[in-house]
Amino acid sequence: MNFSKFPVEKLIDTSIPCDCGKSHNVGLKYVKVGKGVIGSVIDALNKVGVKKPFIVTDKNEYEACGKQVEEILKAEGIPLKTHIIPEKDGKRIAPSEYATGSIALNFDSSCDGILCVGSGVMNDLCKVISNLTGKPSVVVGTAPSMDGYASDGAAMEVNNVKLSLKEKVPAALVCDVNVMAKAPMRMLHAGLGDMMGKFSALSEWKIAKIINDEYYCQETANLVTVSLDKIVKGSAGVIDRNPDSIEAIAEGLILSGIAMAFAGTSRPASGLEHYFSHAWEMMALSKGKECDLHGIQVGIGTLLVLKIYEYIKTLKPTMERVIEHAKNFNEKAWEDNIKRVFSDTADDIIAMEKRAKKNETSGRVKRAEKIINNWDKILKIAEETPPSKTIEDIMRNAGMPLKPEDIGISKREVIDAFICSRDIRDKYLLSSMIWDIGYMEDCAKWLETVL
Repeated sequence: MNFSKFPVEKLIDTSIPCDCGKSHNVGLKYVKVGKGVIGSVIDALNKVGVKKPFIVTDKNEYEACGKQVEEILKAEGIPLKTHIIPEKDGKRIAPSEYATGSIALNFDSSCDGILCVGSGVMNDLCKVISNLTGKPSVVVGTAPSMDGYASDGAAMEVNNVKLSLKEKVPAALVCDVNVMAKAPMRMLHAGLGDMMGKFSALSEWKIAKIINDEYYCQETANLVTVSLDKIVKGSAGVIDRNPDSIEAIAEGLILSGIAMAFAGTSRPASGLEHYFSHAWEMMALSKGKECDLHGIQVGIGTLLVLKIYEYIKTLKPTMERVIEHAKNFNEKAWEDNIKRVFSDTADDIIAMEKRAKKNETSGRVKRAEKIINNWDKILKIAEETPPSKTIEDIMRNAGMPLKPEDIGISKREVIDAFICSRDIRDKYLLSSMIWDIGYMEDCAKWLETVL
């Protein structure tokens, strides 16, 4: 079924048969996006049967929208309990054990649902709490800053390691464009940056299908492409906070989240560009520092990945090179580098490799054979990926940072993130392919020259 051009309302609260062999569905039962729709929170709660919501927010989101939500609910005689997560050491709230514990320890068990007022971090935290309590969650989005509103993934920090956890999709979502347009410009940029990453992620999904025979759904990929069209059309108005642009971006972000839920994986929306961000976040955590917003980092990571695609088009891999690099692989040197880059979290990463066995020669050679036998197909995918300059122009026109140095990321941190990206989770990335065919060091040196 061709569902990629369906309006959001036709994609939720139903099951859609697909040529990929799956019937796609998402846990969302209610979505409202538009100007002045904040009052729809009442309809959203009614739709999912929540009579006493437990509101979760932070200090800034409470001032931006939480108070208004409380007033709307109280005017309707709806009982509620509000928890404002306190800041720790003056730092912004992170999707961490601390914030999760703050919600859990203050949770009012007489509440029959969770009402999240916020964007990325609040959304992720409330997915976890919803899953733990078994109670439905309703989200009032305050910024078009990320694409996770409608997905079942939560990007959490666990023991200083950035993990993508499988949680519950919110049952309802309300995005008032008038509220979102007032969000800090950095958050508007984050949403745009997160969406720019889909250009590279979609290409990587196709490559993973070729190399590892991973599940792939063309219609779900088309849904992300439609969302990208909305984003690109709306990007020019971001710098002026144009409500129509913000609405287009919000809709695009929601469609992207639905695509992830349909696929049952983050593949349609997340690839190496996200892993640049994950690695930088983990490096910052290990040093006790704050990093920039995830979407800002993803946007910069996207430009790096698109340049890497341009590098890939110059390669002619051979099995001789693969065998040589496989024989010369030094396990201890690899472990030492992981410890240097990630310090306290290195042991967890090394333990994961022992389970995943990504470094084993037999698996590497088998994958490399598949890569080389399908190199023409991989080059075609690289050719179809947009030039880095095209995406850079979109980001520049929106007033976004474009280079790692713009957000305090050094050249060394860029190269470390690239080399270690394939190690921090068990997911096959573009960098995994480059390592498999023996070009990791060469690509890293080349990348340093274009920073």
